[in-house]
Amino acid sequence: IEALVTYETYFFRDRHPFDTLKDFVLPELIQRRATKRCLNIWSAACSSGQEPYSIAILIREHFPLLADWQVQLIGSDFSSKILARARNGRYNQLEVNRGLGETLRNKYFEPQNNEWLLKEDIRRMVEFRQLNLIQSWSSLPPMDIIFMRNVLIYFDTETKKAILAKVRQLLSNDGYLFLGGGETTINLDDSFERVQFNKSVCYKLLA
Repeated sequence: IEALVTYETYFFRDRHPFDTLKDFVLPELIQRRATKRCLNIWSAACSSGQEPYSIAILIREHFPLLADWQVQLIGSDFSSKILARARNGRYNQLEVNRGLGETLRNKYFEPQNNEWLLKEDIRRMVEFRQLNLIQSWSSLPPMDIIFMRNVLIYFDTETKKAILAKVRQLLSNDGYLFLGGGETTINLDDSFERVQFNKSVCYKLLA
């Protein structure tokens, strides 16, 4: 099965969702969580780790106040092999060229031989877990932000509905779900509303 799966990913993929996270979603949730001072973020089907590490870099770059918050950033995938790569945080030149500018690369990575190693403090921000989306999610805490991009397209309609039903149970009432550009909850689960932020779309639970 692992040999048949596409692990296509890169840093800050499609950019607009990360701009939305930086400009709208995180500022709003930080204000709402000011008393509890905790945030839970999940990158589902994270492949070799570029997406959750992009979120970690974004937090480090733009939200220094979260340094003393309890921020749980989880990346999950069903493949133990690809998760080992993610935990290692080591990428080749092509991988760091995709989505990372020279400034961020030089700030958060160290050159080693012909590769780039993500600095340990950023690697420590992400917890990687093996998880199959069609099986139990009982090990996950309630989530404020879920990135589940470019994975629903691989499932049939009934499986998509089952996964979105589990998202509905896991996502906080004021949380945000990010799907891929070709994915939607429309005609699958009417518990979500579509929210447009500039060039990015995400989803919230209906009040």
